[in-house]
Amino acid sequence: MARRVLLLGSLLLGLALLLGSAASGFVSGGAARRPALRATSAAADVHVRLGASSGKPSIQVEETRGNAEIGAAVVSFFVGLLFPLLGGFNLGIIFAVLGYTIANGTAAEQLSNNASGKQYAGTAVQVGDLLLQAGESGLKAVNFAGKKIDELT
Repeated sequence: MARRVLLLGSLLLGLALLLGSAASGFVSGGAARRPALRATSAAADVHVRLGASSGKPSIQVEETRGNAEIGAAVVSFFVGLLFPLLGGFNLGIIFAVLGYTIANGTAAEQLSNNASGKQYAGTAVQVGDLLLQAGESGLKAVNFAGKKIDELT
């Protein structure tokens, strides 16, 4: 169990680093020069803070709705990865895409536009709220891991 928690924490930390490096350029080392990085997408703003003013490296992810949606996708990926019998990387990717579209409300909009899916739109909103809560918990876990890493360095 502790091994899975450690794996989850390291993967969430890797996601935070990936989001930060995409905004600054992986090879150029721009993350070390800029204290705050910002990557934007059409759906949501993603804010990752790498590097502190004191010179020590730190990783903190702002707890915004956009980051919670991405966190919901990460949680959904792990559910798909560990799903009994059919679990694996491909199912994890499918769950991540479904989790993200449900968390940001796209699935509920599409279901409400479809005549046969209107009865499921409310359920999609409720599941989206639960996924957002799970994504926020994931963000808090990443921030907790970042603080513990800062304490160790």
